[in-house]
Amino acid sequence: MKTTSNSSAAERRRARVKRPDGPDQLRLFFYLFFNFIQRLDRARRKAYAGDIELATISEAIALSAIEPGMRDAKFREKFRSVQEVVGTDRQRGVNALSIAAATGIPRETTRRKIRKLIELGAIMELRRGQYVMRPGFLQQKSLQAPFEQLINDTARFINESLDHGLFVWSEEPDK
Repeated sequence: MKTTSNSSAAERRRARVKRPDGPDQLRLFFYLFFNFIQRLDRARRKAYAGDIELATISEAIALSAIEPGMRDAKFREKFRSVQEVVGTDRQRGVNALSIAAATGIPRETTRRKIRKLIELGAIMELRRGQYVMRPGFLQQKSLQAPFEQLINDTARFINESLDHGLFVWSEEPDK
């Protein structure tokens, strides 16, 4: 299977990871999954001065801001690498109420954290009450190590899950 980041979506085969039939393995899955979540949260805290809610709100803004573009194959291909800066013209502003609803973080806490994210230069106010990621923020050298750690931890979780038979590769189409 071709897995290079340069390959187009059309070139990549549609192999899928599936849960095998058989005995319930929830305890093992939860053990691996929660270890994975702990490693992810450690990297997220490192990127956001130890504040997991700050990370959650920043990530929710980033996701909402580019969500319309991610539905477009050309956008996904152009901005596949985090090194490619997405300008404000390609982002949709999102308000604090929407972020509070999406994250489950109270509205006033969300507003306070948004002000902090603006001070840190992570996000910016595009229009009154409409927030987007500040272009260039994700490309900072200080964020590259946590990003690399996130990718490595994700690969580790997938490989451990495959090694323990929690998931299997399948070339069969989804049923």
